[in-house]
Amino acid sequence: MSNEIIPIIPEYAYDEFGDYYDEIEDDFGILWTHRIFEIMGHPKYRPFDDLDNIKTYKFPTPKYGDMEFINSIREQKKNSYCLKGEITLFERMTAIRKFEDVLMDMHMDTVEINEIADMFVEYYLIEIDNLLKADVDAIFIGDDFGTQEDLIISPKLFRRFLKPRYKIMIDKIHKAGKKVHFHSCGANIKLLEDMADLKIDSYWPQLNAYDTSKLAKKLREYKIATSLHFRGHILNFGTPDDVKKWVYDVSLDFDTKNGGSWYYVEIDDGFPFENIKALFEIIDQLR
Repeated sequence: MSNEIIPIIPEYAYDEFGDYYDEIEDDFGILWTHRIFEIMGHPKYRPFDDLDNIKTYKFPTPKYGDMEFINSIREQKKNSYCLKGEITLFERMTAIRKFEDVLMDMHMDTVEINEIADMFVEYYLIEIDNLLKADVDAIFIGDDFGTQEDLIISPKLFRRFLKPRYKIMIDKIHKAGKKVHFHSCGANIKLLEDMADLKIDSYWPQLNAYDTSKLAKKLREYKIATSLHFRGHILNFGTPDDVKKWVYDVSLDFDTKNGGSWYYVEIDDGFPFENIKALFEIIDQLR
């Protein structure tokens, strides 16, 4: 039996209507408002809304450098593949500064937004060093670039501003002989060639934002392994038969039984129990 403590909503974390509400400041000095317990909130205070704060801002201590973490990785590697890390550049920038301001700053290529991005790269390079010292098998990088229909930023802007910075981090990981697992939600098919150019080893896409037959063909062409994560409208509002058909069809698109992709199961709020049951049943059958 696990000794992990089940989190409980603090008594103070309710609004005047009795609904969950909490404000939590993270290590980066970003104050988040939370309306769903244990689910990521929305930034309320962002240190770099005032760009003068760049001069005095202090980053938190990079993670993964203590012996407790290193020992936990050694223990995990005895029995399983070890993927660790929370390297996120674009999303962290749009949390520490207002989202629309970051987009405009990137478009205008301001001195300040370049300084902010470079500060984060330097910070994450230290975290990557710590992960490499712990001898993980692969490092996780995650940033959401798309809406349900298209990109948030243009491919041109991605290639000018973000891609060179990802390359610095990814090259460091590969030079150490480790793998890169890249997650990105949204309809990002226009960036897949860039992901291949960055030489990511595996990709975790938002499946319901793609024509999965086209996605599978592209990723197979680029020799990028794929994490198949089923979530969204069908899991929330479909029937168990809808869930099973979707998983089955995607598995055929990716030819999962012959390698190159795997099933990743994560249960979101709002999944009816019968759909969760159907998800496990069809994956168990297909495996």
